[in-house]
Amino acid sequence: MGKSQLKQLKERLKTSGFTGQTNSKKQQKRHPATTRADKDLLLQSIREEFNPFEIKTTRQKHGDILGRNVQGAIGKPGLSKQIGEENRRRTLKKELERKNKVGAVIDRRFGETDPTMTPEEKMLERFTRERQARSSRPSTLFNLEDDDMYDADTLTHFGQSLSLDYDDFDAGNQVSASEDNSDLKRRAPVADYTDNESDIKEPERKKSKNEVMKEIIAKSKMYKHERQKAKEEDLEEIENLDGELNVLQSLLFQTSASAQPGSVPADAQRDTEYDAHVREMVFDRRAKPSDRTKTEEEIAEENARRLKELEEQRLRRMTGEVSEEEDDARKTRLVPEADDLSDDFIYDDAAEFGFGKGLDESDSDNEMTGEKPEGSEMETPDEEEANSTNDGILSDDEQPFSDAQSSVVSVTNSKNKFSDSRPQVDAGLAFAYNCPSSYKELQSIFGEHNLENQVVIVERILTLHHPSLSKDNRGKLMEFGPILLEHVVNLGDEPLQLHNESFNKLIQKIHDLAKAYPEPMAMAFREQLAKVRDRLQAAIVRNRDQPTDYPLSSDMLLFALIGVIFSTSDHFHLVVTPAMLLMGQHLTQFPVKTVGELAAGSLLARLFSKYQTLSRRYVPEAVNHINLLIMSCIKQSAIPEGFPLPSTVTKLAIEGDNNSISLRNLQLSDIMCDTLLTSLSTPAEIQLALSIVKSDLDSLKLFSSLWKGKDAYQEIFMPSLELLEILERELRMSPKQAAVLGPIAHAVKETANSLRNLIKMQTVNRKPLALQQHKPIPIPTYAPKFEVNYSVDKKSYDPNMRRQEISKLKAQVKKERKGALRELRKDNAFVAREKLAEKKKKDKEYHEMLARLERTVASQG
Repeated sequence: MGKSQLKQLKERLKTSGFTGQTNSKKQQKRHPATTRADKDLLLQSIREEFNPFEIKTTRQKHGDILGRNVQGAIGKPGLSKQIGEENRRRTLKKELERKNKVGAVIDRRFGETDPTMTPEEKMLERFTRERQARSSRPSTLFNLEDDDMYDADTLTHFGQSLSLDYDDFDAGNQVSASEDNSDLKRRAPVADYTDNESDIKEPERKKSKNEVMKEIIAKSKMYKHERQKAKEEDLEEIENLDGELNVLQSLLFQTSASAQPGSVPADAQRDTEYDAHVREMVFDRRAKPSDRTKTEEEIAEENARRLKELEEQRLRRMTGEVSEEEDDARKTRLVPEADDLSDDFIYDDAAEFGFGKGLDESDSDNEMTGEKPEGSEMETPDEEEANSTNDGILSDDEQPFSDAQSSVVSVTNSKNKFSDSRPQVDAGLAFAYNCPSSYKELQSIFGEHNLENQVVIVERILTLHHPSLSKDNRGKLMEFGPILLEHVVNLGDEPLQLHNESFNKLIQKIHDLAKAYPEPMAMAFREQLAKVRDRLQAAIVRNRDQPTDYPLSSDMLLFALIGVIFSTSDHFHLVVTPAMLLMGQHLTQFPVKTVGELAAGSLLARLFSKYQTLSRRYVPEAVNHINLLIMSCIKQSAIPEGFPLPSTVTKLAIEGDNNSISLRNLQLSDIMCDTLLTSLSTPAEIQLALSIVKSDLDSLKLFSSLWKGKDAYQEIFMPSLELLEILERELRMSPKQAAVLGPIAHAVKETANSLRNLIKMQTVNRKPLALQQHKPIPIPTYAPKFEVNYSVDKKSYDPNMRRQEISKLKAQVKKERKGALRELRKDNAFVAREKLAEKKKKDKEYHEMLARLERTVASQG
């Protein structure tokens, strides 16, 4: 067991001669007498030896090898830290104290910084130098006319001398700014030359101011005379050229040998016409600044006030209370016809109500309908951006049914423009209506009015109840939106109304209300979807012979409206997601028995392709529906065994030669056809069935273009390709089948080729599944690595000397970088400590000053 630190210290002091018997002869022989300094050094070494915090030893990896001395193995961190702190106080602290301090005065007086000189010696030396400087400098230092001035003291401006001995107007005395100012010498006067070119010597005396001014005036007159003379010569030359202008033009524009010198060319005639047009443009009316752009609130307020005024005038006319001012204004607005006589023309009241001649062109769209020519109350500049969110549910070149083209598609366009052939609005309409709060109230307002008048009524209601006019209008419009939606959905069951342009305008109003009030409109759409869902579930569980009221054209219109108004690319949407689930349920669970039900499924498949234009999500229900339709055109025996679709499918009973039938776009009224698929007899029914097949093939191509980038493309469309190949084979091998399905033969072939090419491209890029590649596990070896020329000091055995030098430089750079970072951290810590100490010092002085002031005030009180 080792000895304790105390015992080791006592033994060390005893052996060093500091304790124990010190006057023995043996101790004196072992430790001779030393001086006080030697004893201090010995004590210091003992302190360091017994202080484990002052010495730090780095443990060697392989221990002590052959007694070698490794540099840096033993260090004194305390001493190093103290030395570094002193160095930073000598450098960093000085820089910190001088930071942000400028304008220091440096004393450059002689002997001021020399501590060896006495004040008397400094004063004597300064006095001596001052007398020497005065004696070497001319007495008239500030005399500009002194000829004895030194060249270095001559005043100059831009390199030119300011001496008055020379003439300022003497060209020979000018000195360029590029010359060296230090080399300026006094120049001799240069002789001046007058008009007679006789040399005149410079007078010995200086010129007076009067003489100088006379010379200036003479030179100015001379230069003016020369300019006038040159101008007269130019004018004379111009007159001579003008006299020869006709001759020059005949030579320049001469087209034949018989051209006369005095003839005027055709180009000159055109120039004359051009000049005449330019003179006419001077009298054109200049543009005037337009009025400032009004805000939406200002426009709404003006339109509402205008409608109210018109309604008041209408009511007064009904009661016969027309004032003379209004009567005169009406007469002045009336334009007489060609066969009217100016002496006995009588104003007709029928024109005021829209009968006979009709509305005036200037205010037919504004006064009677209450519409604004630029942006209605619900139309905002963001309308085009909102309408283009889904790029339209149905485009012009991909229409599965023509009614949607005339109704729903127009909503995706920009603002509807009123055409010149706009239907005439009934003048009996009122200009002011109350905002209805129920569907019955809306029906009572519409009454027997046609769609054109209904659009005008809706516009006037929206104008009079703009949210900026009253705080209650917002709540009224939030209730009016669902009511108007219910009215439009009910109108969807009337096929004749879908072709009307006014129906599109009603849909536009619903779109605007949905943008302004999304939450109540979303709930209204969900209520309509709930009604459709209830009728769909009742139709799914019905008996075969029991009639059902599903599907209706209004149901398809509702799905199309949802795709137009709301964003279909969201991952989850309160309206779109339930609509897509309902559409998928229809395609998978609804039993198809009639041609109308088959047309409804084709329409929903096309709507699905438009829903997924941006998000491109996979919709298996639509593809399965199309595959079922293709299977209905194939013989039961030709369907391969184990096909992943139901084997029992209602077949299309189409017979005869149908090559002469032309296909058409589907219409909403087609879904109301109740003809069974097994009893197709008339050409119209066969044409509708083949058009449905053609529409589904087009939808399949759309889905193919949407999902061609997916990894599962082959698995999605391989069943469809197999069915199309079977159908294509039947059309090629059976002339009877080719005659029956002749109108769709080209579409079948084109769709099959497109799918085949895309699947082939996807197959080329796909690779089979393989196990995950791991780094091979090395076999453990027990043979030691042996170096023949091993050296303890050698750190690398790379035979490439260049790579070895690069490695050494990298290691050195890394080491220096670590050291620099370490020093920077220490510097930052030192600066932070100094700033903190300075702040504490200032705070202490501040508090002491406050305490002193408080004591002073307290003692005086």
